[in-house]
Amino acid sequence: MHRLRNQRIINSEIAFWRNVLQRLISITLFLAKNNLAFRGSSDKLFTDHNGNFLCLVELLGKYDDVMRKHLKRGVRKEVKDHYCSKRIKNELLDIMASKVLKNILMRLCKAKFYSVIVDCTSDISHIEQMSLTVRFVDDSDDQIKVKEHCFNPVDDSTRKGLTELFRNILNENKIMLEHCGGQGYDNGANMKAKHSGVQARILALNPRAFFVPCGCHSLNRVVSDAALSSLDSVTLFGLLQKIYILFSASTIRWKVLTNNVRKLTVKPLSDTHWESRMDSVKTVRFQVTDIYDALMELAQLSKADAGVRHEAQSLANQITDFKFLVSLVVWHNISFQINIVSKTLQNKSVDIVTATSLMKGCIQLFVGYRDNGFENAIIAAKEMAADLVLSLPSRRSVFVKERGS
Repeated sequence: MHRLRNQRIINSEIAFWRNVLQRLISITLFLAKNNLAFRGSSDKLFTDHNGNFLCLVELLGKYDDVMRKHLKRGVRKEVKDHYCSKRIKNELLDIMASKVLKNILMRLCKAKFYSVIVDCTSDISHIEQMSLTVRFVDDSDDQIKVKEHCFNPVDDSTRKGLTELFRNILNENKIMLEHCGGQGYDNGANMKAKHSGVQARILALNPRAFFVPCGCHSLNRVVSDAALSSLDSVTLFGLLQKIYILFSASTIRWKVLTNNVRKLTVKPLSDTHWESRMDSVKTVRFQVTDIYDALMELAQLSKADAGVRHEAQSLANQITDFKFLVSLVVWHNISFQINIVSKTLQNKSVDIVTATSLMKGCIQLFVGYRDNGFENAIIAAKEMAADLVLSLPSRRSVFVKERGS
């Protein structure tokens, strides 16, 4: 009888600890899935700033009998380990990560052939981070889907170093290089160089690993270089950035802007994200009169210092220049078309045939733009100038010469 009773106690304890672990694993999965931080400044239960993990454990203890009992045991020190320490959290994450990786590799092995996408960037601590993505056809759920999964190592960013790191990742995970059917990188010299880049080194090991540069990166580089090749374009985007910096520098100036511009507010530019230029151009293209009014109001604002008022007046004068208006219309037409292509290229379901067709159509549109695009841009710029003249009679003389030419 005593043996049976002891066995029931043991079985009850086993069931209890299994239930505790199930709840801790569920909390861990929730935080990992939503990319939330686990720890706070404290690692103790029922203390301030002890992090999301322990806070969720405490919250669950209010409504769940198993977790409530577990927390009481921990607080009363009836058990030595409560499984809520940072060491246990790390172990749970490592176990889950290994299970996920094992599942990915199993499906990759079943698919056999794959392609790779490699990208490098520096994090907030200026350490180079490389993500390697494998892309393969997955039919494990009786549905044929293209899946992408990432590995995130950190190491040497030289051409040789990246190649060795790439090969080490494949070897560690027992992924056969000879089954690689494609490579996709950005336009960095380390990756795409014809003779000594990563793609050339991988091609030397596997001639079937065909290299395809990233279409969005290529498009971004072409347009960025085109914008930098023209003095008028540099002046345009520099002026748009100055307008954003002026208004965003304080809440009072931003209030002046929003009082005059009811729809789209000015946007900052980005060196790597071309779409930001589209947003910046679009705002001023269709609200140039409102932007002018905001600048003039700021130039006459008694609360602002003399430097800010002078800059606002100077920017207001510059956006009324006819050459600026023409450049604004031209670059809006160009960036609008490029944005359509860029958005489509980023779609997960787009294929190389569709991408090629879009790029050809974009090229044809720009070739045709040389014939009648600039004439239409001048007409649109004159309409913008006319709106400025009608709303601001004192500026009429600025446009008389241009409209009469």
